[in-house]
Amino acid sequence: MLTLKSVDSQAKIFSQLPVHSYIDPHIFEIEKKAIFDKYPKYLGHRLMAPQHGNYQVLDALNQSAILVNDHGKINLLSNICRHRQALMLENNGSASNIVCPLHRWTYGLNGELKGAPYFKETPCLNLESFPVEEIHDLIFKQTHKQTSLNIKDAMEFKQLNHLLNFESYKLHSIKIDHYNFNWKTFIEVYLEDYHVWAFHPGLNNIVNCDDLTWEFKSFSSIQKVPFREKNHSVSSPIYDLWKSKINEQSGDSKPAFGAIWLTIYPFFMIEWYPNVIVVSHLIPDEADRCRNIIEFYYPEETILFDQDYIAAQQAAYNETALEDKVICEKMHEGRRLLFKNKQEDMGPYHEPLENGLKHFHQWYQTEMSSYL
Repeated sequence: MLTLKSVDSQAKIFSQLPVHSYIDPHIFEIEKKAIFDKYPKYLGHRLMAPQHGNYQVLDALNQSAILVNDHGKINLLSNICRHRQALMLENNGSASNIVCPLHRWTYGLNGELKGAPYFKETPCLNLESFPVEEIHDLIFKQTHKQTSLNIKDAMEFKQLNHLLNFESYKLHSIKIDHYNFNWKTFIEVYLEDYHVWAFHPGLNNIVNCDDLTWEFKSFSSIQKVPFREKNHSVSSPIYDLWKSKINEQSGDSKPAFGAIWLTIYPFFMIEWYPNVIVVSHLIPDEADRCRNIIEFYYPEETILFDQDYIAAQQAAYNETALEDKVICEKMHEGRRLLFKNKQEDMGPYHEPLENGLKHFHQWYQTEMSSYL
């Protein structure tokens, strides 16, 4: 049972989550109803299909749907033909129509069936379309239980308006990481900076978590970390290369920040680093499996003229992602063993480096409280 822990008569804090909440498939099924089905699903940025006819097949929906630009309107359409249920498009590209490769059934960019060869009359079988909502050009799939105003409140922070502007940026690439641990473990590691000095020597040479600041809303948090100008005594060759590229691009001016990490619960994240925006969306698959879809956006000038910067940045990002994977695996295995041995354990929060972790636990328990 997820419970509140009373501190005094004036206030309450939330306890950390019990071990079984990371392991028990029954809890995962409850999370689907209490959390996953409630919030809009992030699909992608308008930059995935910036011009008429552009499309992007969505890994977030297991390639079963596509984003399509129809004269500036972004449509979310099924990628499965209505005739013999074949998957039609792959990856991304541009097209004037959506054509099934099997029998050449042809659909318009709005999903309307325009032609079915050898049929005397075109069947009334259009592609299924789904409602979407755009917030600062970020596209979300609506759900029947959604409360979209919550997402808007979280996305429209006054101090983030300029950061959510992707003007002059272009989508460079998308990657998917697969993990064998609970989704909450990933979010927890993402939301605490206590491990950075110990486990991320490279990242620690870019950001200075000693000057970390937090900003909280009801179901989101922002971590702001300044750029570390003087080299730390411990680093990594990969991050040293990226830091040199940052300094080359910055010239005489200091980068405005080392990193800004925005998390909108349950599992949507935007990261800002010098000359790159990273958007990621964690997808829980099972109690002990999840995947993270990661989008890399760079200034158009960087994509055209500085591929070395992109290579250095992505190598650095991957180094930290691999280190975080190791942390999560160790935490998941420890919790799995405690669960197996019918034991419970949880340590204290570090303040301020784990304030985001505490905030997430409070949000999670509030969401789950009516279901447990």
